This record gives sequence, structure tokens and C-alpha cells, in this order.
Amino acid sequence: MTDPSHRDQGVAQASALLQQHYDANARTLTRTERRVADYLLTLAPADLAFRSAEEIAAASATSDATVIRTARRLGFSGLPELKRLITRSIATHTSPGKRLGHKIKSVSPDALAARDAIFTAAQEILESTREALDPAAVEQAVSLFENAGTVWCLGIGVAEQPARHLATGLLRAGLVTRVLASSGFDLANAAIGLRPGDCLVIFHAATRRKDVAALIDHAAKIGVSTVLVSGTQLNELFRDKVTVALHSMAVASKLASWLIGATVIGDLLTFRFSARNPERATQMHDQLNQLRAKFE
Repeated sequence: MTDPSHRDQGVAQASALLQQHYDANARTLTRTERRVADYLLTLAPADLAFRSAEEIAAASATSDATVIRTARRLGFSGLPELKRLITRSIATHTSPGKRLGHKIKSVSPDALAARDAIFTAAQEILESTREALDPAAVEQAVSLFENAGTVWCLGIGVAEQPARHLATGLLRAGLVTRVLASSGFDLANAAIGLRPGDCLVIFHAATRRKDVAALIDHAAKIGVSTVLVSGTQLNELFRDKVTVALHSMAVASKLASWLIGATVIGDLLTFRFSARNPERATQMHDQLNQLRAKFE
């Protein structure tokens, strides 16, 4: 009997996309690479999201290096992008309930296997984010901080977490920071204090929001620089409308969040600012420790 998941539109489209890449690049594959590719075609897309390079190598009797090389030969930047693009159709065309069912079915109920799946996904996020992050863009963002009157950190919903994390880190390094976490009319009220020369850092994962888009336009008009930390689609959408765009990757399984890469980017920005302004950062940390001592 046919697995019901294969009748799902999202699963069907994801499988078709992988087949298209295979058909377009099959002639360039070596014998061992073809073995990997053939194995990938046997996996349901939802299962593929949870398979590490090590697991795929073991199942196809090849090596980790061959798996990674095969993903690139198929037209992807690597295994993380292959999994992300193949399973994106599931997220777009499959209902949340069915997606959850795919995830539960794909991850063994065994605690050890579940642990390995979640940590593997988190590692892929960090590795993919590292590869996508342009060091020159990071330095450009830090330069904006150095010349800003106030650094505003915006994060709506779950994105509030990395926004507050960055604002706290930069505050401790000697900058004046503010957090924006509201939306709609409340966001307009909160952002009215933006002034020319300020810098606005926007943490925004995936879905385009009218209020965020309007705020980006407003910032450009009044002379506020903008740093966008976003996922792939929004990075492409707003790259030409912001001063600096930083790319935080995610995995299609969603069991490991986009927030992981976004938070680490915040740590990197804080570290680079502190490294470039050591006296300022050290002085502020000393003041913080002195103040903490009085609160004990």
C-alpha cells in the first residue's frame, strides 16, 4: 500500500525537485556519487531532513566526503542546502499537522537517536551560517555601530530573543542600545525616536511583514543605517534596501531553530565591536562589575 505521505502535495513537489537535479547532473556523477544520489532518491523528503552526512554515507556504503561532494555535483552548495531546498516545498504546501507527523515519524522515538538528530540539525545551522556569512559585511556592520548615536535592535515574536541578546551585548561593550519588540502601530510609536545617524539592526527570519518593510523604508529616508539578519528569502528580498545584510541559515525540519544562527551572529557582532574598541569595552565591563557588586 502506498504511504499516505507520498500523496501529499508538498512531498510530491520536493521529490520532483530532487529528481530534476538528479536528471540534470547524473552524467557528471562518478559511480560512488551515483550510489549516494540513488539512495537520496529513495528517501522521503521529510526523512532526508534528518539524515546526517554520516548516516547517508553508511547507508550508501560510501564516505562523508562523497556525500558532500555528491550534493554539490547535484547543483547545491552542500548537503544543508540540498536538504533545505528539497524540504522547503513541504513547509510551503503541507499543513502544519502533516508536517509534524512527518517529523515525528522521521525521528526515532529512541532518546539517543532523537538527541543526535536535533544536535546534528543545530550543527548544520551553524556550519551553513558560517559559510554564508561574509566577514566584510560583519566588519561593515561593526563600523556602523561605532558611528551610531544609538543602536536599535528589532525582533518581533521569537526574533525578539536574538535582538535582546545583541542589545545587551553591545550595551555591555559601551554602546547605547534600545530594543524594539512591538508590531504594527505600536512599532511605529516605539520607532518614532529613531534619529539620523542611528543604526537599526533587524532580526527577521522568513515571513515578509508590512510593518518591518515600512520601517526599513522609513530608516532609509531619515538617514538611519540598517543591518538585516534574516533567512534566505528575506535576505534576497531586502538585500538592496538595507545597508548590510547578514544571512542566518536554518534547517527545514524546524526542530532546530533559525534563532541559533541569528544568536551566534549577534555574538560575533558584539565580539568584533569589543575587539576593535577594547578600551571602551573594558571600561564598560569594569563599570558593570562595580555596579553588580553594589547590588549583592
